[in-house]
Amino acid sequence: MSDEKTEILQMTNAAVDKIAELIASRKAGPMAVRVTLHQAANGTVQSEFKFVKPEERSEGDSVQDMGPFMIYADADAVEIITGAVVDFNESQYAGGFNIQYPNYGPKVEAKKWDDPLAQQVQDTITVKINPALAGHGGWVKLLDVKDDTAYIEMGGGCHGCALSQMTLKTGIERIIKEEVSAIAAVFDRTDHA
Repeated sequence: MSDEKTEILQMTNAAVDKIAELIASRKAGPMAVRVTLHQAANGTVQSEFKFVKPEERSEGDSVQDMGPFMIYADADAVEIITGAVVDFNESQYAGGFNIQYPNYGPKVEAKKWDDPLAQQVQDTITVKINPALAGHGGWVKLLDVKDDTAYIEMGGGCHGCALSQMTLKTGIERIIKEEVSAIAAVFDRTDHA
């Protein structure tokens, strides 16, 4: 078994504290967090964090000591998640845990718009929305802005997702309207079939 100690993830104090709290609430003794990857039907990769006993460490796992717990990840997971930032914030767009991956995720080119209103919407999508959705393999692309309405397309993990309309209404539309007060509505033009 490799004793290599590496920095796999960057975790905010809030994320470390919440994971430690969840481990303690299980009353099962010391636990580690195993990071695994799952290939989704749409071709995206999603990570899963699950609690395991410390002795469930596998041959070849990379190990990161987070203080109150250890993280175990195999080589496939390490390749994608190294450098990812894990945060916990109940008031943030996606609520709960949010992961931003630097080495994986949808690459959505942010268009430069001549229309200042469209550019404001694009900046909001680029800075506030897509980083949160990237943790789930999803993305949003601005298609057009007409009058007080923004037209978007959802892709990656958001394409065909049963929760896409909830994501649109409770997250994407809310954030765009808060950040760009001239926008009154956001319409999704994605064919989710």
